[in-house]
This record gives sequence, structure tokens and C-alpha cells, in this order.
Amino acid sequence: MSEDLEVTSALVDGVRVVRVSGECDADEAGTLARTLAAPLDGTALGVVVDLSRVTFADSSFLHTLLEAHRRHLEAGVPLVLAEPHVPVRRLLDLTDTARVFTIAPSTAAAVDEVRGARSDGHHVR
Repeated sequence: MSEDLEVTSALVDGVRVVRVSGECDADEAGTLARTLAAPLDGTALGVVVDLSRVTFADSSFLHTLLEAHRRHLEAGVPLVLAEPHVPVRRLLDLTDTARVFTIAPSTAAAVDEVRGARSDGHHVR
């Protein structure tokens, strides 16, 4: 039995926190992509993607994160991944893409990272 993907979004201290839980595959990646595109409208200092409850992630999930990272970088909007659960961490490590992202050990640390990146004029890479 699969766990349906759930994606929620909330503004925390001016930072958009996107919480992802369940399984993310090709059928569900569009939901995540749409949510990650929304903060590019200037309503948030940056974006934190809480991955602590992702139970399955495939290449479409990784592609969605990489595309979001590219778009955020181009827009000058920091994107930080928080607490990648084992399946996500394994995917990032196996594909050698962990180095592309800023990854924080907790959502609170990720929010602080985004706020710090914006307050000192530097962008998270």
C-alpha cells in the first residue's frame, strides 16, 4: 500500500516552508513542482523544503528538486532542503546531487539559513 503524497506550504518568519510527506513518483511530482514555483512571486524571502517525512522518492522527485533549485537560483530566491529522510538522502548521495543543494539538519536551521542568506545580501547556493 502506497502513501499518498501530501504537500503543504506555510509562511514562517517570512520564509515559505514546504512540507512533503509520503511517496513522490512521476505521478505526483507535478504537485510538488507547482508548490515550489509559487514562492517565486516575491511573497517569501526564500523556501525551505522539509523532507523529513518522504518515504519514497524517485528520479522524477529529484528532477523536480533540481529544476526548483535552478529556478530559485535564477530568481535570487534561496532554496534550502531540510531533514532529508533516508530515501531522499540515499537518492541524493547515489546521484551525487547532494552537493548541489544547501541541506540543513532541521527545518528551524533551514529557516535561519534562508533568513541569514537574505539579511547579509548573499544568496544560498
